[in-house]
Amino acid sequence: SRYMVLVSSEQKLMVMRPYQIYAVKAIVDCIHQNRGNGYIWHTTGSGKTLTSFKSSTLLKDNPDIEKCLFVVDSKDLDRQTREEFNRFQEGCVEENTNTETLVRRMLSEDYADKVIVTTIQKLGLALDENSKRNQNHKQKGKLTYKERLDPLRDKRIVFIFDECHRSQFGENHKAIKEFFPKAQLFGFTGTPIFDDNASYKQIDGTVGSFKTTKDIFEKELHAYTITHAIDDKNVLSFHIDYYGKDSQTDKKPKKSETPPPKAVIKAIL
Repeated sequence: SRYMVLVSSEQKLMVMRPYQIYAVKAIVDCIHQNRGNGYIWHTTGSGKTLTSFKSSTLLKDNPDIEKCLFVVDSKDLDRQTREEFNRFQEGCVEENTNTETLVRRMLSEDYADKVIVTTIQKLGLALDENSKRNQNHKQKGKLTYKERLDPLRDKRIVFIFDECHRSQFGENHKAIKEFFPKAQLFGFTGTPIFDDNASYKQIDGTVGSFKTTKDIFEKELHAYTITHAIDDKNVLSFHIDYYGKDSQTDKKPKKSETPPPKAVIKAIL
């Protein structure tokens, strides 16, 4: 039952797939042994939300962990994730309508508030002393959000980032790591950034570079790539048409064939 989810509203018992179990176990073991950060590379459509849900809820019963925050990068994903989490377990997470609500729930000792779903923007506002809201609080002689969160600074808090290759690489991510030095950070992504695809050309023609997923999250804990998913028939295959200078030299797969892994990776990169 540890790796099953009972969806009572639909009268369904969901059994996690092996790769989901390996990923959850890798995160839980990393936290139990306090071995730093890590990321999970699971392809789009492979059930990352269920995997992250199970990882989060298993941490509820870990007395060493103060809070587990599941962080997304938009309001739409916030809503979708809450709906999915509450589908898996009714009343599992509540909406954080604003930063004030988020801060109150982070400080709450209620067991129901141990797992929180929020946007990185709300979290960033809470930690930004220069935001308008925090400045207004100072002018009124009130504690800022950051000052109120100070009791959590030395606590063990787990942050799980959805689609960790996106906005989490910015200033908000840096602020989280600085304010919570004992926190462990885990990222889920279907498209990690490696050295090979970290560079990009800017408008002025100069070449910029993203930080790689490994730079931020230290190590890969588990991988289930699109080629694994196609081989297992967990996601639909697709056909690739080749154009350009390599079109004559590369062997083209027939429409009925599954593209070879190298061709898939090359097309994505």
